[in-house]
Amino acid sequence: MQTSTPTRPPRRRPLTPDTVLGLVLVVLSAVFLAATLGLSAEAAAWPRGVLLALAALGAAIAVRGRRAPAQPAPPAGGTDTAPSAEPDADAVAAAAEARDPEGAGDGDWRPAVLRRPAIALGIIVAYVALLEVAGFLAATGLYLLAHLWFNGVRDWRVFAGVAVGVVAFIHFLFAYELSVPLPAGMLFE
Repeated sequence: MQTSTPTRPPRRRPLTPDTVLGLVLVVLSAVFLAATLGLSAEAAAWPRGVLLALAALGAAIAVRGRRAPAQPAPPAGGTDTAPSAEPDADAVAAAAEARDPEGAGDGDWRPAVLRRPAIALGIIVAYVALLEVAGFLAATGLYLLAHLWFNGVRDWRVFAGVAVGVVAFIHFLFAYELSVPLPAGMLFE
């Protein structure tokens, strides 16, 4: 008589940060695509193209996040440089289950991991809010300064060169070459 070990039903993988990010990009793209429905075909061509590309990339990120295997812990003794045979998939799954029975490692949602992306998102949200008040050029300059500081740049020459250079280039391109006025903001109207 054979004895079989009871099998557990497969566990649903929790959403990974990549999956959530991809889905958010797809949803935001759909919302903004709906907002372009009131525009003429000529005026909506560029935003629709960008939004469709963003939705496609968001979908790719979400699919990659769902397909990505759980990352096994590195070996305790360092990396093994000797060639080895492919590990048994069942053994790898059993080891992962033993290390992480609840599957918490599938998506790392700890505050320490999410801190930097949350700050970057906060800088972007502040930039969008500042556009209405300070105008495009001033808000863009402040945004660049904040992002440079956040990413560890502390040299004032880099601050000045990047902020002034990018803002001057955008102003020249839109105001003189494309004859498109940039939003001045409530402070400069």
